[in-house]
Amino acid sequence: EHVWKSAEILRDFKPGDDTLQLQLEDGTEMLYSLDTSSPQLPHLRNPDILVGENDLTALSYLHEPAVLHNLKVRFVESKIIYTYCGIILVAVNPYKQLHIYGDAVIHAYSGQNMGDMDPHIFAVAEEAYKQMARNNKNQSIIVSGESGAGKTVSARYAMRYFAMVSKSGSKTHVEDKVLASNPITEAIGNAKTTRNDNSSRFGKYTEISFDRRYQIIGANMRTYLLEKSRVVSQSESERNYHIFYQMCACADQPEFKSLRLCEADEFRYTSMGGETAIEGVDDRKDMEETRRTFSLLGLTKDFQADVFKVLAGILHLGNVEIRNVGSDRSSISSSDPHIAAFCDLLRVSPDGVTRWLCHRRFVMVAETVVKPVTSKRAVNARDALAKQIYAHLFDCVIQKINAALQVPGKQHSFIGVLDIYGFETFDINSFEQFCINYANEKLQQQFNLHVFKLEQEEYMKEDIPWTLIDFYDNQPVIDLIEAKMGILDLLDEECLFPQGTDQNWLQKLYNYLADNPLFEKPRMSNEAFIIQHFADKVEYQCWGFLEKNRDTLYEELIDTMRTSKFPLLANFFLEEEPGGVGSKGIKVRPARPGVKPTNKNLRTTVGEKFRSSLYLLMETLNATTPHYVRCIKPNEEKMPFEYDSKRVVQQLRACGVLETIHISAQSYPSRWTYIEFYSRYSILMSQQELVLTDKKQTCRTVLQRLIQDSNQYKFGRTKIFFRAGQVAYLEKLRLDRLRGACVTIQKHVRGWSHRRTFLRMREAAIILQQYVRGQRRIRKSVTAAALKQGWAAVVIQRYWRGHLTRQIFRMVRSSSIIIQAFTRGWIARKRYKKMVEVQKALILQKYARAWLARRRFQTLRRLVHNVQLSYRCQQLRKKLEDQGKENCGLLERLTSLAGAHAQGLDKLHSLEAQLGKSATEKASLEEREKKSKEDAAKTIAQLQQEKDGFIVQKQDLEKKLADTATEMKGKEEGNDGSDCSLFKPRKKKRWIAENNLDLQKEDHEKEVEILREENRRLKEERVRLQRQTEEGAQVNTDLQDQVIQLTKHVKVRSLVVQLTKHVKVRSLVVQLTKHVKVRSLVVQLTKHVKVRSLVVQLTKVLERKQKEQKEVSDSQIEGLTFKVEHLQNENNQLQKLFQEKMSVNDSIGQEVTRLNQENMVIPELKQTVSELQRHKQELEEQLEEQTRGMTGRHSTLHHHFAVITILISTDPLTSLFRLLEQHEQVEREKEEVERRVEELEEVLRRQKNTETEAKTRFTQEASRLTAENMDFEEQLDMKDRLIRKLKLLVHSIYHLIFKYLGMLEYKREDEPKLIQYIILDLKPRGVVVNMIPNMAAQLLFMCDLFVVFFFMLSFVYLSQDHQADFELLSFWLSNMYHMLNCLKQYSGEEEFMKQNSPRQKKNCLQNFDLSEHRQIFSDLAIRIYHQFISVMEKALMPMIVPGMLEHESLQGISSMKPTGFRKRSSSIYEDQEIYTISSLLQQLSLYHSTMSQHGMEEGLVRQAVKQTFFLVGAATLNNILLRKDMCSCRKGMQIRCNISYLEEWLKEKDLVQGTSAMETLKPLCQAAWLLQVNKTTDDDAKEIIEQCSELNTVQIVKILNSYTPIDDFEKRVAPSFVRKVQGLLQDREGGSSQLMLDTQYRFQVTFPFTPSSQALELLQLPSSLRLGFITRI
Repeated sequence: EHVWKSAEILRDFKPGDDTLQLQLEDGTEMLYSLDTSSPQLPHLRNPDILVGENDLTALSYLHEPAVLHNLKVRFVESKIIYTYCGIILVAVNPYKQLHIYGDAVIHAYSGQNMGDMDPHIFAVAEEAYKQMARNNKNQSIIVSGESGAGKTVSARYAMRYFAMVSKSGSKTHVEDKVLASNPITEAIGNAKTTRNDNSSRFGKYTEISFDRRYQIIGANMRTYLLEKSRVVSQSESERNYHIFYQMCACADQPEFKSLRLCEADEFRYTSMGGETAIEGVDDRKDMEETRRTFSLLGLTKDFQADVFKVLAGILHLGNVEIRNVGSDRSSISSSDPHIAAFCDLLRVSPDGVTRWLCHRRFVMVAETVVKPVTSKRAVNARDALAKQIYAHLFDCVIQKINAALQVPGKQHSFIGVLDIYGFETFDINSFEQFCINYANEKLQQQFNLHVFKLEQEEYMKEDIPWTLIDFYDNQPVIDLIEAKMGILDLLDEECLFPQGTDQNWLQKLYNYLADNPLFEKPRMSNEAFIIQHFADKVEYQCWGFLEKNRDTLYEELIDTMRTSKFPLLANFFLEEEPGGVGSKGIKVRPARPGVKPTNKNLRTTVGEKFRSSLYLLMETLNATTPHYVRCIKPNEEKMPFEYDSKRVVQQLRACGVLETIHISAQSYPSRWTYIEFYSRYSILMSQQELVLTDKKQTCRTVLQRLIQDSNQYKFGRTKIFFRAGQVAYLEKLRLDRLRGACVTIQKHVRGWSHRRTFLRMREAAIILQQYVRGQRRIRKSVTAAALKQGWAAVVIQRYWRGHLTRQIFRMVRSSSIIIQAFTRGWIARKRYKKMVEVQKALILQKYARAWLARRRFQTLRRLVHNVQLSYRCQQLRKKLEDQGKENCGLLERLTSLAGAHAQGLDKLHSLEAQLGKSATEKASLEEREKKSKEDAAKTIAQLQQEKDGFIVQKQDLEKKLADTATEMKGKEEGNDGSDCSLFKPRKKKRWIAENNLDLQKEDHEKEVEILREENRRLKEERVRLQRQTEEGAQVNTDLQDQVIQLTKHVKVRSLVVQLTKHVKVRSLVVQLTKHVKVRSLVVQLTKHVKVRSLVVQLTKVLERKQKEQKEVSDSQIEGLTFKVEHLQNENNQLQKLFQEKMSVNDSIGQEVTRLNQENMVIPELKQTVSELQRHKQELEEQLEEQTRGMTGRHSTLHHHFAVITILISTDPLTSLFRLLEQHEQVEREKEEVERRVEELEEVLRRQKNTETEAKTRFTQEASRLTAENMDFEEQLDMKDRLIRKLKLLVHSIYHLIFKYLGMLEYKREDEPKLIQYIILDLKPRGVVVNMIPNMAAQLLFMCDLFVVFFFMLSFVYLSQDHQADFELLSFWLSNMYHMLNCLKQYSGEEEFMKQNSPRQKKNCLQNFDLSEHRQIFSDLAIRIYHQFISVMEKALMPMIVPGMLEHESLQGISSMKPTGFRKRSSSIYEDQEIYTISSLLQQLSLYHSTMSQHGMEEGLVRQAVKQTFFLVGAATLNNILLRKDMCSCRKGMQIRCNISYLEEWLKEKDLVQGTSAMETLKPLCQAAWLLQVNKTTDDDAKEIIEQCSELNTVQIVKILNSYTPIDDFEKRVAPSFVRKVQGLLQDREGGSSQLMLDTQYRFQVTFPFTPSSQALELLQLPSSLRLGFITRI
């Protein structure tokens, strides 16, 4: 169960001891035996401070048990799945969804140096991306591991990281396509195995291409060794590839009906494993995802359908039954539905498939022989065909994906992600495991060389003498496999022989490789061989090696597939030219090479193909910088966070992690920088050594004193290198020094405490003695007389004090009464005055309310009149709609009548055809009858002659032939029977013809009855239509009366003309469509005149058939023709009436529409007229008052008008003129539509002869024009409303501009100069010196309104060019805020004028509505504010983590720990600036002083500070959650100290009140508190729940799991305590489940109104602004 166990030595070991006395962790004692000759002591355990480190190379003792224990502590106790091991990232599969892969985590790792954050797949991806960008060199990420270890998921997350951090922003969305390729490759290349529900059964190398800006521009995928055998066979509890089950799950969908699919358990290829479903997996939903990603990659629906056809054909091929026919033959039933389905789907010849599955052709020297094969070989041929088709399909899909991922653009560099199988060993290992382990041998060799190279580079960089390191080299194993006369070479040689067998090949291996120490022959088997791989010994069974290496498929089947009419399948088996594999190019298609050549002797084997593709892969990897991810499967049961040490150690040995440890352990594994060593071990330095200023020399001196053997460490340029175990020794010395110091401190503290207690007790005893002695002395010295005198003095004092108190009370009481009297009088007088004022106000209110009531009544009365008018219009419109519905009903009935007549006409045509047919039949029958009569007459004549001859012969021979009389009599009877047989069929034919004539007669009679019934029904319909016409006429009369009444209310005719013009085209089209419909009805009705001619033909036929029925039928037909003529006349009359009615209805509808439009406009017109009259009165009054002042400024106004016309061209009001142009364009389009309608009418008149075709074309064109006209009308209405609104706005602006000229006057030619000086050329640094803050906004406001518009537009241009200039943004944000205040303060609205001075009230814009302009400026201010915050965050972000977390503001409390290999990441800059909390505070002070200098309002400053503090808290907390080394008690103290510095800064700047900035730091404060608090008991857990209210469950659990002790005095958090806290947190309601805080969150910004006391007319213009051309008005 346990590979290694932890124990403690109870007795010191002495040389010569044969046992060690140990105590295990569970308390049991044991004796460990030793070999006295060469005692091998157990491995030493690392100190607790080093247990759970992020990097295994940071351990002082590097060996297998230390690695296992460290991984177990991190995985089981801390719930951390990632660990570094030098350059390797070890990823343990948690079998559980974790909250560490969100977008916020990606952004947190982006730009970070490797080793600064906790180990993560994102950190490896960031390191690769950063090295590619910095070194301009291609990178590779090699992900390997067992099946079920999480390789595919890790590779997917790495590609997702690249897609996220390198967004191209192009429309191709190549990042989404790269990620979308994963579901497709998993569907066709992944399957369920006993170890993994989603196991990749192929190797994949994905090259992600980047351009020069390091943005993704494409990708390319190469595949290796697809497991084809899984298509035709699966082990127990395993499945085939996912795509088959996804298709079977969707078999009932319409797209898959033609594939003839059924349930997965009904196909042989999908039911071999027994289980067809996976728990928690919905194959139907996965199929939707697969098809969605197909479409996302641009693969067409036709290609998808072809792929599904091929897959369905494979399933049907597997169900083909092959039966034995004798001992050496086999056959396939021609009625097998599955072979038919296979041939139909793939469009191949069924005969060819069935023939060549059961036969084989042998080409001899002189002849060709076709020989049947047994059913076993036929089944093998069937399975080989299925495997070959699937392999080709897999390659084709991969090629399509690569083509979809190729985007135009030149590749600058790439990052490759290799997802490949790890080392495999099973109970039965075959050819697939051999190839997989061969690939891992090559990868392990490349890995060893790379680690060795990195070690050498590190030593050379630090100027340390390089010594050769003995490490395992697996080149002999590789030579055993791939060298000449190696295993693969012998296998290919045996495959060349047609009669070669696995046993012969194995015997060759025994003969040629017996002397190789890495090759063994099993003792108990002659069918296997053993290879000593770098990870373990593996025994391979030789069965199937030759067959799998040949990958044979009969040429006859290939030819059959090649002749398929299905292009996709035929392309699979096209002959390809050899030589495509050996080309040296990195851009290679899937590693599976082309189809084998025709010549069998030159056929390329699978082993040779795999060796070539592996060579190309190693060539690519050697040309890149590799990064390694080793995925570990912690247990076989897939239980979350369960750790099986045996399984883990097997995988660690197989994936090279222990080899890395071995290489590191042989040299100097522990490496510390001089600063880290000095900070950690300064406690071991003497006072003289601490005084030295050169810290590097101090470290040298201390180490030489502490460690005598100089070979145990080396001094580099920037680091100190230690042998294994030396850091543990230093830690022991440090711990001993700390323990000694603790004992000394405890000794002095306890002595001081006891001394303090003794001194207090002594002082208390002395005081007690003093009181006792004093009491005794008093009793001895005091007498009775002295006591009486003292008592008397007390009584006198009491009375005297009472007398003084009474006097004071009386004086205060009288004063209070006087004050109350005066106060009450003043209150009464004030109340009386208020009552008088209230009475007067009531009288005024009474009259005002009466006036308002009368005005309200008048308004209400006008409203009621308008409502009544609109209601009547609605009633009229409703009646018109009802009339239209009735008309539609009449039209439908006429259509049904026409249809009925058409049916009658069709029936008459059928009758005519039947009559013609019967006539021809009758003629043929008469000819036959005549011919038969002639034949009968001839026969009778012949028989009569024979009879006469017979009579003569009878008379002559009566006597001689008496005996034969009976026989002659029989002959006569025979002749009579023959005569009857001749006449019987003729009579039967005659009888049948007569019956047919009778039946036809009856049918004709029935048709005549039907026509009579139809005529009767048409008469009734005509009567009903006449009645409805009369009713419609009455309704039309009523409508005309109402129209006359409504027209009396219309007063504005000009608008009516404009409105009716909009519907002109629509009415024309409606009239034309109605005209065409009526004409079509007339044509259909007139067609029934043909009935007469058909009836005439019918009478002729009846006269010819039956003469006795001629008179009756003639009379009936004459009556029918009379009725038809009568019906035609009635229909003509109805047509005229209907046409007149429709014209009347159209005219009424047009008039009603016009009146409705007028009635809708009337209220608006009335309101507009009233407003215009009111404005007119106000304007007249103002003009009368200003007549005297306007005479002198007439020329100035003309000048303003000219400038306004110029400004309108650059003003946003240009949209008004653009809309007017669009309106004119719509009018032109409408005229064009009218012209086209007229042309259509002309065409209709010219094409009366071809009415049917013209009707169809015209109907289509009319419907299209109607729709277009309706759209034009809607657009025209919207633009008319917008034009009216803009006209009113322009009118009001013109009026107000002429009225308000601003407070400053300047010439219009100086306006660009004004904008240039005040906006564009104004520098924030000179503002404080030259003018008061916010003067720019005041100057702009004092100018006219269009200057303000220019200010807005100019600042938008300015902000785009200076987006990162903090001072400029701060300056204009302050001025923008002040401009908003000016727009409010001088708007004339009462709520903003409360604090205005009389002079400011006088300058208010009473007649100017500034609400819309305030909204525009507010939106612009919000935009500036967000850009302002973004600039601050960009500058603060690099300072937050170093200042808040990494800087140790509390001296003497060091949280430094051993770092490990990952701190030597090549992505770290040498000259990075070091930030502290002081740097952060200085930056905040700089921001605050800048905002204060620019006069920014205090509320806005507080909002900016709050947003900044939120960023500090969120970024710091996110780093704590992602950095295990920051989760310690001492780090919590440092964080709390830094938070106190921030709080002091807020107090210093007087920003504590009103900002709630400290509230945003609450999560960080609670996290710091959580790091410091005790975490052992139940009360601690409850306290954590109560105090950490701002942290969610995920964050609390993450901090507790990541808590790491710095010293041995601290203890880790027990897993039971974490589970206890987690259980208590389940009752907490609400809250987020996200691990990270969103640093991009923005608080809502508000701009509070703050009035200014500055009088604008008193504002002095600084001379430095060069505004001498401006004068005051």
